[in-house]
Amino acid sequence: MTLLKATSISRRKLSLLLLMLLLPCFLAASPFRTAVVCSDGTYSALISDVLSVLSGPVTSESALSSYSEKLLREEKREKDVALSELRQSESEETASEEEDEEAWDGSLEMEIVEVSFSDTELDFLHRGDADAFSYLMLRENLDLLIVAAVSEDGLMTESEVYVNGEAVHHSLFISSDDSAEFDSLLHALLPFIKSSDTVVLHIDVPSVVSVSVDGNAVSLIRSVMVTERGEHTMRFTSPLYETVEMTVDAEDNLVVSPDLSLIPPSLLFAASVPYDADIYFQGLRTDTHLIQNADLPFQITAMHPGFSPYLVQSRIAMDRIELELRPAWMEENNIVEKAKDRFYTNLLSTLISFGCYVASDSLSGIYPDGEWGPAVTLFAGVGFVQLVELLDSMFDYYQTARLGI
Repeated sequence: MTLLKATSISRRKLSLLLLMLLLPCFLAASPFRTAVVCSDGTYSALISDVLSVLSGPVTSESALSSYSEKLLREEKREKDVALSELRQSESEETASEEEDEEAWDGSLEMEIVEVSFSDTELDFLHRGDADAFSYLMLRENLDLLIVAAVSEDGLMTESEVYVNGEAVHHSLFISSDDSAEFDSLLHALLPFIKSSDTVVLHIDVPSVVSVSVDGNAVSLIRSVMVTERGEHTMRFTSPLYETVEMTVDAEDNLVVSPDLSLIPPSLLFAASVPYDADIYFQGLRTDTHLIQNADLPFQITAMHPGFSPYLVQSRIAMDRIELELRPAWMEENNIVEKAKDRFYTNLLSTLISFGCYVASDSLSGIYPDGEWGPAVTLFAGVGFVQLVELLDSMFDYYQTARLGI
């Protein structure tokens, strides 16, 4: 009985020790859990756009400090529970000795999570009750809780936003135009996620222009991005505009407007077979085979009665393109496959007939008194005819497959 009790205690000790050793690793790997509570779908989408702009590493000093304190509290609580369990089991050794633990590297990645609250809890949250925020954030293991109370009155919408129990934003804006609200909300949430060295840049470029900062491609949300304060090399590329590279000194509310120049229109000659095929450029029929403004990307189609349409899409600049149409009957009757089958059939027949000719001629030489003369003559004639048929089918196959006639 004593042995069973000692074994049970040892296993319990081992489980608690493993929990203590692995807990810091789990906590260090945890992301910066963020939740949004908003009953208005349109405003919820607005907050989602703001969080998309602020996505990536969390660098806010207050967020990092709060997260570090959270790790210490969780670590202390788990150790207290473990020590209490070990003392109750009358263990000879405690787990209070310092163990080598994996240290938190100070970096966080934001993760948007779904949460569910009761109507009573939501009522407290919409009133900005700090105790309700603290309790619910602890229960749901949240690092950032954004609650938006939105009411619409005719053409106007009133919004009030709380972050971790703190009222950070209140405004009245035109419901159909939320651009100013987006900008104000972005600046209100920025300090909770990014450091003071982070600034908001407005990029004034068409949607077809791709943007990269210091060699890294960025995705603009509502023509807005965030980056660190200071000098950056920005590159703007597009199939419609000349590439522009510029150095900007990023500061608050800077509007970047690169001087974009349209790529000069290029001439494109569409050579077609048959030569009088109808040419459609970007879906519109042209009266000539010379395209004056072949802007990229382009789509060109050649059509002619009795032939299958020929379509080409290209993102590469060129001054000449060959459009060779295939007769429709080739597609409908599978003429290429038939020509190939005829060629291989004649090839096999020719090999057999010449093989028979060689065999009969050899037998005639071995048995000169036998009557092999007519057979040799017959196989020679058949072999010659098959050879002619083989050559004809070979050229027919070539013309059908290669020349398209």
